[in-house]
Amino acid sequence: MGRWRGLVVTLMATWGMISSVNAAQTPCAIIDNQQGWPIIGEKCDIGNGLWGDQSPDPQSSAFWVQCGATNGVPSRQFYQTLRQGLPDLPFQVQVREGRGRCLIGPYQALDVANVVLKRVRMFGPTRQAVLRQTRQPLSQPAVIRLPPLAETKASTMSETKASTLPETSGKAAQSEAAFNLSHFGLPEPEQGDKQYTEKGMSWVRLPYAKAEPRCQQEGMVLASRQDLTQVAQATDQLPMRLPYWVQGAQGVDANTGTVVTRNQVAALNVLCKKG
Repeated sequence: MGRWRGLVVTLMATWGMISSVNAAQTPCAIIDNQQGWPIIGEKCDIGNGLWGDQSPDPQSSAFWVQCGATNGVPSRQFYQTLRQGLPDLPFQVQVREGRGRCLIGPYQALDVANVVLKRVRMFGPTRQAVLRQTRQPLSQPAVIRLPPLAETKASTMSETKASTLPETSGKAAQSEAAFNLSHFGLPEPEQGDKQYTEKGMSWVRLPYAKAEPRCQQEGMVLASRQDLTQVAQATDQLPMRLPYWVQGAQGVDANTGTVVTRNQVAALNVLCKKG
């Protein structure tokens, strides 16, 4: 069962690490696991830190977010703290000359790395995080994982409707309040997936033949047209540029709820639902 338990903005996404890469293909592949931390090799180029007001080199090819530095591998407790506070980001550690560096990434685009850096700095234990830049091209950029979607829209919508309903409509209000975004999720990206960028984030898109199987990998089923409409109304954090595959091989526009394509080879967004 996949790590996605809530709808993820993933960069959505528990959810945890970069997609696995064969060590023969890249020196930044995960080679070990210590204290719970995925360990990358010493030959992985993590570049230089951008301290203070230092500007990135225009020739930079990749960026890491350094979330801490310790003697040796950071403690398991620190890892568990980060996993609880930032459960979706791809943490790993490189140990070089006895110095362990907690890293997130790598990311190819500076604006994407800055989005991650800003979020990481909002979490107390990593408020001193810093960007690192490297000229080494990425063979496998990190997939951005973000936390479960906020239910602010859903809560506001439920509260507003409940406050305007007569007392005899309590059952309807209770039904509305029962809608829960945590029942939905996006499939975890895998190596080779097509992706696109929206809202500064990287999103996976799939043909219809892969949509249902990928939801099943997460212990879910493909969402229905009605499910998609409800989720789109409940949050503004869904990617909206592309339609979504839903049950019945329909490509549906999440903004309008209308069917826009039945071309099953089209690579579209996918929304999954807990069965």
